[in-house]
Amino acid sequence: MRVAMLHNRYRTGQPSGENTVVAQTVDSLRKSGHEIDLYARDSDDIATMSRKDRALLPFRSVWSFSAERDLTQLLQKQRPDVVHVHNTFPLFSPSVLRAAYRLDLPVVATLHNFRLLCANAVLQRDGRPCESCIGKLPLAAVKHSCYRESRVQTLPLATGIGVHNSLHTWQRYVDTFVVPSGFVRDRYVAAGFDAERFVVKPHAVPHPAGVRTGAGDAVVFLGRLSEDKGFADLLQAWDSGLGRLVVVGDGPLRAVADERARTDLSIQVLGQLPWAAGMDVLRSARAAVVPARSYETFGLVVVEAFAQGVPVVASRLGALAELVDDGRTGALTEPGDPEALRKAIGLVADPVTSIACGERAREDYLKRFTPERDLVATERIYTDAIARHTARGRSSTGRWAGRARQV
Repeated sequence: MRVAMLHNRYRTGQPSGENTVVAQTVDSLRKSGHEIDLYARDSDDIATMSRKDRALLPFRSVWSFSAERDLTQLLQKQRPDVVHVHNTFPLFSPSVLRAAYRLDLPVVATLHNFRLLCANAVLQRDGRPCESCIGKLPLAAVKHSCYRESRVQTLPLATGIGVHNSLHTWQRYVDTFVVPSGFVRDRYVAAGFDAERFVVKPHAVPHPAGVRTGAGDAVVFLGRLSEDKGFADLLQAWDSGLGRLVVVGDGPLRAVADERARTDLSIQVLGQLPWAAGMDVLRSARAAVVPARSYETFGLVVVEAFAQGVPVVASRLGALAELVDDGRTGALTEPGDPEALRKAIGLVADPVTSIACGERAREDYLKRFTPERDLVATERIYTDAIARHTARGRSSTGRWAGRARQV
């Protein structure tokens, strides 16, 4: 099968799970014999643009005729079996969907976040979940300066959301939407998207270099040190009676973490580490903790822990509640409740419980999150999208029969 893969990469200095997922998907498909034409643009290029082009970028992010023209030429030359769209912001824009549509090519779109509904793409305001703009014109986003705390920068994003949702741009041109969790699907359906066009496909995690042996020796937090990730709640919940806490990551609360570690020797702050080194730390964990206060569309660190046989304590919030089976592969706790978090960590960090939950977490990884299962699911999505595109073309209503599926 020939696949045209389209992705606007995020800035180099901005850690991006999306960039990683796209790269892994391309590599997996190519190794299995598929022909992949990767059409990528880099947000790093914005810095080298002329002043005029940078000034026009907010408008082009709503609709870029040049991106549509360029992709049309590429697709006419390559004639792929299916077009797979990931991030279109800010250098592509949704105009690329029409390019594929006009050439009668099936389109699959992976929605990694809430960019089509929310100006900051994460359904968050002031470090807390926010759904004010779901199913509405995103006026609240402009009022609250939701993108980079700037009304000027938020306005074009809110305009694009309002325009494309009013015109049903994505619904008109996309055959199949792929999302990493039922939680993401449900938010889009609440905004008016057709549930029948969604397929839930969790992200895969590569097989780890090894699997934990024994119960591990520390509780590990791996992520951004910020309020929305629940790091302040973790610091408030922590006491030395729980054992050792190892912190991997950086962020606004780094100075607070360093200061706490100077007075509490049970806490060790390692800062940002290369991915492989972070996985080595995670592999030695008694439990991983993900105490988020804001929505997670998936929770990659949860599956990374599962892959290595490590149980997880996480907030009962967003997609995290779909990944962690409370009492079986870890524990779920209410977000923003340090006392409940302390109790949950104490429970899972018990050596016998940690080993039992870790073994079941590893089983879940092998059943649901391996690259091999992801490849099969991706191939099935493409095959179904091609068939459904044909069916939509023959239907007077432009709709195809079917139900949302879990892959």
